[in-house]
Amino acid sequence: MTSDLTAESAQKVADGWELGWRVSWLPHRLVSRGQALAGMELAEIFSGRHYQQDVVLAVRAIVSADELGIAVEEAMAVLTRREG
Repeated sequence: MTSDLTAESAQKVADGWELGWRVSWLPHRLVSRGQALAGMELAEIFSGRHYQQDVVLAVRAIVSADELGIAVEEAMAVLTRREG
């Protein structure tokens, strides 16, 4: 998976395993396809500053972070550092 908005990506690294995906900004963790999609959504949400004034994006970020089992603040911190 690649993004049109950011350099982040997700790659399938194992067939036949539920946790067979790796997200570029979470390199030490294997995730499910759904979690990889959530990770890519977070990367796109935090790729700019538009999320700061968009309640819908803020809620989507919380839901996506929850899918990954991390705090939205942690995801934001990692992704904004990588953007910088």
